[in-house]
Amino acid sequence: MNQASKEEKLKDLDLAVIGRRMKEIRKNLGYKQREFAVELNISAASLSDIESGKGKPRHEAIYNLAKKYNVNIYYLLHGLGEMFMSNIIERSIVAETYGVHTEFLLKFLTYFKESPLVRYEMMRYFRTYMIENEAIIEKDIMWTKIEKEKK
Repeated sequence: MNQASKEEKLKDLDLAVIGRRMKEIRKNLGYKQREFAVELNISAASLSDIESGKGKPRHEAIYNLAKKYNVNIYYLLHGLGEMFMSNIIERSIVAETYGVHTEFLLKFLTYFKESPLVRYEMMRYFRTYMIENEAIIEKDIMWTKIEKEKK
């Protein structure tokens, strides 16, 4: 196999991978192909070609993805990072605020958001804990605020 055909195969592979990511983004956003094409200001046929790896996304479509939907372009083109920039921003805020417990906290928040059982049990536990320890909690909050003001 000569160098030109190797490069062609790599290019085709890249387009197929980008197409799969584009489809994943579209589905994650809850759009049908035709609706998503309108949002990106491209034809439905172009989007179909992109998603099937037969075409590449134009700059305008990539720009619209980033601008309208906060899509991480590095994810779309290279598979690097989170699908959406808001996830990256949320993670950095959580990491800055909660340090080493970041992954656990994000998992907890996901479960709390998605599972009525977890929400119910956590609220029940917290209510009991708060009633039994309200004075201690208030004192801890006060000391935490004082420590932050010192910094």
